[in-house]
Amino acid sequence: MPKKIRSKVSNTVSGTKNFFLGIPRATRNLYKEIPHQVKSFKEWIFTFRGSLTILCLIGTILVPLITMDDYIMTILISFLVFSIFAASWDLLAGYTGQVSFGHSVFFGIGAYVAAAFVKMAGLPWFFSMIIGAVAAILVGLIIGIPCLRLKGPYLALGTQAFSLILFNLFMSGELKDILGSTEGISALPAMSEAHIVTFFFILIIMVISFIILTIIVKSNIGTIFKAIRDDETAADASGINTTKYKLIAFMISGFFAGIAGGLFALNSRAVNPSVFLALYSFYAIVMVALGGIATISGSVVGAFIYWVILTELFKPMGALGTIFLYFPTLISALILIIMIRFADQGILKPALEHIREFYDFLLGR
Repeated sequence: MPKKIRSKVSNTVSGTKNFFLGIPRATRNLYKEIPHQVKSFKEWIFTFRGSLTILCLIGTILVPLITMDDYIMTILISFLVFSIFAASWDLLAGYTGQVSFGHSVFFGIGAYVAAAFVKMAGLPWFFSMIIGAVAAILVGLIIGIPCLRLKGPYLALGTQAFSLILFNLFMSGELKDILGSTEGISALPAMSEAHIVTFFFILIIMVISFIILTIIVKSNIGTIFKAIRDDETAADASGINTTKYKLIAFMISGFFAGIAGGLFALNSRAVNPSVFLALYSFYAIVMVALGGIATISGSVVGAFIYWVILTELFKPMGALGTIFLYFPTLISALILIIMIRFADQGILKPALEHIREFYDFLLGR
């Protein structure tokens, strides 16, 4: 073997070893910060933004108590699931600067693995969802190692290539007995026949996910993510192992995207290869752009606007003909272009500023 190749292989092996040795240390450091973050969270609840968030959460809880319409509940459940998915993309792209066009890979793996364990092994939905999320972590590591050698648009296209590879793999007729081919996995048992039970289960998972993600981005590891995003060269020069932390970001992001995928399969009671299409990655990008990148909580706003307002507003157009079925996607693309051009901070921050001004006006401040 040529000396140059041996050197590259040796460096890769050494880097991978250092990465795995560094994970326990990074995990311990994050664990030590939890008490401080919990204290900060308690203080945040009494701020204007915290109070508004709690108020919105209470409003969401009250919806199923006001109406039990199955259609409305399905829309709300989709909104909750894609809030988690969008937040996972925001952690990777908004906080670490690693833009991925193939985020549907983690979503699809989480959905397929969770569905497989429910259907074939008979495991409860919760444990199957966790297994699916762990599988998404492993996929995040597999994708992250080669893709993080790429930067900018090449990274985005590299991750999208993985989503296309998996789409074609799961569509393959030769692997139909294992992966289900175009039919995927269907006729999954429901967690509960009552939509309200599924709604509250997913709502609790969403709230826990957002609390954990918020703790991560406000911790020291979150500061490192932002340093890498702002200037990777300077972060490298200051002694930060940027490759390790980018891989950690990929794995954390993959975990929560996998959680969202498992919940998606739970709600749909079926999963097929279409979950690997770029369209699902596009959903996350649009929702984050609408709510505001690098905000985490903006993902909820973006998901609400997209699934509860835009999708339902343009859905009747599907009855006008096949061509109109793609109208919501076209409108979403136009909105994304407009948001990037005129409101790169999204809707959340400006909206909160105006609401705060109005709140202060009412109190006479």
